Amino acid sequence: MIELRPSAADRWIACPASARLSKGIPPTPAGDAAQAGTAIHALAEDCYQFDSDPLSHIGATVEGVKLAQWHCEMAAEHVQCIRDIEEFVGRYNVKIESKVSYIENDQVTLRGTADVIGVAQTKKVLIIADLKTGSGYVDEDNEQLKIYALAALKTLKPQNIEIIELHINQPRTGGVRVHVMSIDSLRKWEQETLLPAIAEAIDPNCQPRPSDKACQWCPAKLTCPAQQESFAVIEAQPNITAMTKEEIKSVMVTLTDEQVSSLLDRAPVVESFIDALRKHALERMKGGGTLPGWQLAPKRGTRKWVDEKKAKEALVEAGINEDVLYSTEFISPAAAEKLLDKEQKVILEELTVKESSGVTIARDASLRQ
Repeated sequence: MIELRPSAADRWIACPASARLSKGIPPTPAGDAAQAGTAIHALAEDCYQFDSDPLSHIGATVEGVKLAQWHCEMAAEHVQCIRDIEEFVGRYNVKIESKVSYIENDQVTLRGTADVIGVAQTKKVLIIADLKTGSGYVDEDNEQLKIYALAALKTLKPQNIEIIELHINQPRTGGVRVHVMSIDSLRKWEQETLLPAIAEAIDPNCQPRPSDKACQWCPAKLTCPAQQESFAVIEAQPNITAMTKEEIKSVMVTLTDEQVSSLLDRAPVVESFIDALRKHALERMKGGGTLPGWQLAPKRGTRKWVDEKKAKEALVEAGINEDVLYSTEFISPAAAEKLLDKEQKVILEELTVKESSGVTIARDASLRQ
């Protein structure tokens, strides 16, 4: 049986075969950021249900994480988000951390836990809200929330829904963003995108479709057969590890424009594979494994002051002017933007200019879908 996860939908919709190839591969252990996100969600849920202030929990331990002020502030923002939805749909029409299922049979399951579901049947609106605690921008018009919406319609069976609202609450990138779509648009996406991807995911003959979006977080990237094709040119040079830069360059100049373009298309996949391989090797060796010819080594050390106050006193005593011990510089436009209120950010348009540092290569914009 293939288990599809809403949170990984952007990956398996882009490459349905990745679901089958990932089956049985142990999940990557949660990092600090993921653990913090779990703790923030749990704190927000408890505080909403028991009507308590998240900021009163600073220093407490939740889900193995000792809560700092920023954890509690994010939880407070999420609680406020839930209460705003509650005000619109009514107290008893809000469900938090709600398990919903889109499909479950002998071949495939697609189910998950939605952060917030709000049903306003009299207003014909279904709201799906999700808290994202990371700093990487998440578009509110995304596959995960659409699947939650479809699963909520199947699980909760609300009547007369005409409007779907998808809410992303991401405190690190400005707070709540909302995408509004009609039920007809959601059903069209279901028929044209979701169902075909599910059908391909359970098809044993479906072949991988490597891409940046599909491969970045794919658990199967180390065993994916499509990865092998990406090394065809490298395999044609069996002594590449012993080649000098000039010898490698001599190979490059023999390639046709079509070959260079093809290699550039596959480069992100190869880079993603190598990055995953390095991480896997590090975790294996940290766990006690041995890799012939490799060892764990400390990262390059950087010096830091043991005690800045004592260091200052010693340097001044050594004859260094105190004025040169400190450096200041004007903040960047990006840093200034974070300090301004939303309505004030417009002033940056007249105060800044975008200057390119040079040129690089990029995909032809006319070919992007």
